[in-house]
Amino acid sequence: MSASPLNIAVFGAGSIGCYLGGQLAYAGAHVTFIGRERFKTDIDANGLTLTHFEREEIALSPDKFTFSLDPKDISAADIILLTTKSQDTAEAANSIAAHAKDDAVIISFQNGVRNPEILRETLRQTVLGGVVPFNVTGTGPGRFHCGTEGDLTAQFIEDPRVKQLQDLFAKAGQGLSLSEDILAVQWGKLLVNLNNAFNALTGGTLKEGLLQRDYRRALALAVEEGLAVTKSAGIEPAAFGKADAAKMIKILRLPNFIYKIIMDKIVKIDAAARSSMLDDLEMGRVSEIDYLQGEIVRLAQKTGQTAPYNEIILSLVQTAFSKGQSPKLSGRDIYNKLK
Repeated sequence: MSASPLNIAVFGAGSIGCYLGGQLAYAGAHVTFIGRERFKTDIDANGLTLTHFEREEIALSPDKFTFSLDPKDISAADIILLTTKSQDTAEAANSIAAHAKDDAVIISFQNGVRNPEILRETLRQTVLGGVVPFNVTGTGPGRFHCGTEGDLTAQFIEDPRVKQLQDLFAKAGQGLSLSEDILAVQWGKLLVNLNNAFNALTGGTLKEGLLQRDYRRALALAVEEGLAVTKSAGIEPAAFGKADAAKMIKILRLPNFIYKIIMDKIVKIDAAARSSMLDDLEMGRVSEIDYLQGEIVRLAQKTGQTAPYNEIILSLVQTAFSKGQSPKLSGRDIYNKLK
């Protein structure tokens, strides 16, 4: 007799949440999305379509899942994937505490490193850290496109439901690795995600930015500084993707003609891919910069260090969000501000 389908809720179903939950619904899970009315209206009318720069399209009609505006509809979930913005974590924790069953497993698939800790302050349920390495952008009503590669990572625990979740993602073509040191993985991802801010400052695609050597040189300064701050604080960020942070810094500093040759082998990026931070900027939403560059600056201050490069980027992005638009800086503009 086969096991019952896993009951999964996606709390905070924006681009990432819809993409993750859509894969799980396609693989046979019972999926309930909790999200905004705008997403519900679009998906109820058009269904859910997931595209990927390397994999086949997944198209789901609205009868294959549930999209709700009411947090109480997480009450039957075995696993809750939290995909809200980091600044909304405490509020989400209160809603989950009010409605989730006691033995539910909550996985924080959010940017930053402190979200699991914030959740545990409120929740009695098991809380796991998680990492989403790829970029997802909304491309139309009910349509979400993944423009970069990578496997999900979640904190390892001995729980058959987590293994079942891993199998469901695999069925949809999405890898999910389990790590016993998720904090190291989160810090490794945070260093890579420092690029989100640079993309918001240029206002173009990720690939357009990375093909500019001065853009990469500026990014290398920020990542190198972040790596130094974390190591001095006793944190050893894990390798993320195909290269650890130290190797990534060396790659970023390569001349253009060499970088172009290895780019597709090291970091596969769709030509249209953009960061979620740029999407947030253009849509008038709140920035997650405090959970990226801000996290580096905060750790530096806490441990008696300085992080001037990340402080400058933090300030530039905060100014962009206060004005509601990207300054559309070139790579050279950004590099000159850090020199």
